[in-house]
Amino acid sequence: MKRIFFSISVAVALLVPKLTAQTSTPAAPARNEPLSPMAWFVGGTWASDVKDGQDGSVTHVAERIRWSPNHQAIVFNVDFNGKPHYDGFYAYNPSTKKIDFYYTNSEGELTIGTVTPDSDGKTFHQEFDIMHTNGTTGHLRSTLVRDGDNAYWFSVMMNKNGDWQPVFHIRYERKPE
Repeated sequence: MKRIFFSISVAVALLVPKLTAQTSTPAAPARNEPLSPMAWFVGGTWASDVKDGQDGSVTHVAERIRWSPNHQAIVFNVDFNGKPHYDGFYAYNPSTKKIDFYYTNSEGELTIGTVTPDSDGKTFHQEFDIMHTNGTTGHLRSTLVRDGDNAYWFSVMMNKNGDWQPVFHIRYERKPE
């Protein structure tokens, strides 16, 4: 009886780590999945130092992007100078057949938008609305342009009197974790 118990214990001890490793490490999405155009964003920490044009102060921006555990969303967290600022996610909307994104900021604003990837595989256009805490809404556009495997350019434009004006243009670089 002790021998059977010992044999079962050894088998379980050898099998459980393999099962745990298989179920706790999600597989990367296949190329034909709806979020696959954005999969290159996942991993590491994207960083940029943004200089304020008015007072010259610098804000260090650190953005962590990862797959959700079920691989149905790409989640992100953004810190400004080490303090949490944005939390959000990208997900495929099966009704519209588009990639949507949602995020909140530390002031309580909500942003909802849509991503349109270019056929070049490196350019992403975003249209979005920011719902401000005072009840007003702002409409913006942004473009992300991949620059190799570990960098991208991020540009934001705001509509002023019917004309789209640049707000900022910054470069993010991926740092390994």
